[in-house]
Amino acid sequence: MSKSMSSQRDRVEWQLHSWKEIDGLDRDESLLIIPTGAIEQHGPHLPVDTDIFNANAIALAIAKESRSPRTLVLPPIWWGTSPHHLGFPGTLSLRNETFFQIIRDVVSSLKPHGFYRFLIINGHGGNAGIITATVSQLSEDLGISIPAYSYWQSIRDTLVKVGESSIGGMGHACEMETSLALHLRPESVDLKALRSDIPDEKTPWSCIDFRQGGFLGIPLDLKRDSREGVIGDPMPATAAKGKTIFDAAVEVGSKVVSDLAKLSKAELITSRY
Repeated sequence: MSKSMSSQRDRVEWQLHSWKEIDGLDRDESLLIIPTGAIEQHGPHLPVDTDIFNANAIALAIAKESRSPRTLVLPPIWWGTSPHHLGFPGTLSLRNETFFQIIRDVVSSLKPHGFYRFLIINGHGGNAGIITATVSQLSEDLGISIPAYSYWQSIRDTLVKVGESSIGGMGHACEMETSLALHLRPESVDLKALRSDIPDEKTPWSCIDFRQGGFLGIPLDLKRDSREGVIGDPMPATAAKGKTIFDAAVEVGSKVVSDLAKLSKAELITSRY
């Protein structure tokens, strides 16, 4: 491989390529990751871009690990559906229909040029429902089946292993997210502002925790349901835990990408298209 080709492969961010380079991609061997997240309050100790930063960092690391298929990361969808955080300054929230249209327009821009392998990696729990609805609707509207997952769903065993907080301690601006921040960008964490806030469960079936969440969903209002925007316990967070969590997310994500590469075009295009 020439030096220029090697350099091109090392640039996994979509926006760093020219249209000529993009046009030269083998459509059957190219997978495009769409990172989704949110700009929303994350307690007094974490920045408001925590969700999208984490999703994008994981996506970039996965793409750099991948050699087949050729994996590129599209510009992240910075905003998510965060109405439950609007009680705190700093939150920017999209309506569900706006979020859907952004994803739809991105995919619609790429489909005419032959791209059909996509993967959404999500970093914000509030997006989960609309992402499920979005990929279902896009399968009907555009004829493309787009896999999607939230990164913490893929590493629950790791979270159980490293977690020291009690159940309820990994919810929002919590042990997991604070550990990731301490690993990825420690300067962003205000250690003096760390506060534990594990709210009482509304019912025995509605616990909020990335390790062992309840099956009953009750819409949140963080201004109502927390003191300072935290649901969980960031106090046990460490950079070492963050590295373990990050590495696990990249390892599983890389396997997901490799397995998706084995699917034929016919398995990703809706039958009537």
